[in-house]
Amino acid sequence: MHLFSRRSKAGSGRTPASGSPPGPASGPAPGPPPGPALGPALGLAPRLGMSLGLTRRVDRTVDADRLAALGLLPQERQDTRRPAADPGLDRVVAAARAGDWLPGAEYLVRAGGDWQRRTAVIGGLAGAARADDVWLQHWRAARPGDPGAAAVQAQAMIDLAWQVRAGGRSARTSREQSEGFVRILSHAGREISRAKELGGDDPSPYVADIWRGIGMGRPHREMHRLWDETVSRDPYHLVAHRSALQYWCAKWQGSSELAFAFADRAADSAPPGRLLSSLWLIAWWEHRAGHGGRGEFRREEVWAAVDRLDDDAAAADPGHPHLAEARHLLAYFLVQQGRADLALEQFRLVDGHVGAFPWTQAEDPAELYRTFRDIAVNLAGR
Repeated sequence: MHLFSRRSKAGSGRTPASGSPPGPASGPAPGPPPGPALGPALGLAPRLGMSLGLTRRVDRTVDADRLAALGLLPQERQDTRRPAADPGLDRVVAAARAGDWLPGAEYLVRAGGDWQRRTAVIGGLAGAARADDVWLQHWRAARPGDPGAAAVQAQAMIDLAWQVRAGGRSARTSREQSEGFVRILSHAGREISRAKELGGDDPSPYVADIWRGIGMGRPHREMHRLWDETVSRDPYHLVAHRSALQYWCAKWQGSSELAFAFADRAADSAPPGRLLSSLWLIAWWEHRAGHGGRGEFRREEVWAAVDRLDDDAAAADPGHPHLAEARHLLAYFLVQQGRADLALEQFRLVDGHVGAFPWTQAEDPAELYRTFRDIAVNLAGR
């Protein structure tokens, strides 16, 4: 079945600026955003300065000479498509967009049992398929038993469903969007089952199924069963954990208690460097009172969670496909806590790419990123 052969008019709805499905068209689609939009970047920094007890404006723009001296790039040179440079993924996605499926197919074969990497590549190729899936259908016709093609098809349909819904909850979704959303999710069930059958130990189709379960309101007992099958394939799969966390959040099928319990269990069970400690901060963001006002970010438990993620990131494999996302999250929280020197260390490691939460929650991710980075530079007195 061609992915877009039955596209509903509902698919014409505006795609959100956040990292929700669909994610960046050339990169992995990790799932709907882990929180409500931040709003315009301007205005956040002065309020942040007040919350840090400062009287001077810390959001003043850092000039080009200071940026260059620190090895940082100006706002206009920040790539909003992905969290970090990924030439290999860029190459196969570009080939797919040009109609050539073979590089992507071979890349997935080389990924082997590196499930984190495999899921990231499947997400990137699924993003390309949302624009035009003719190349994907050629791939499936040439290799009908290829688990990579089946997984890309399944993920692309899940992403399309959330695009039709425009990432919103039911209260903000039109009847036409809701009907299109459910229709595509229903069709996706068959594709997910096929991808699971062909994929063996690959957890990627199970990640797609988690998002189908979120959209369809799957009961807890079914999600528990699906989760057991997922972690039996990779107990520390970050995207799978982030996706399941969304299910257990209050805005979907869970509560703050369930979300924090899930995040705590994941972090406590994982060896250092698996980045699962990031889940607690996402759960806190989802369930924070108001918008995380004065002092909220500096509460003892939030401070400790940031320290834990900092240690986790330091222990991670430099090639972990989601390490940059953890560093973006760290940079944001460290600035909110007034820890400018530590934040600046993270900004230096990710600068040039801003396609990550929380910057993607703003209408202009590069502007929000630049605002927080400039605060770090100014606070640090660099």
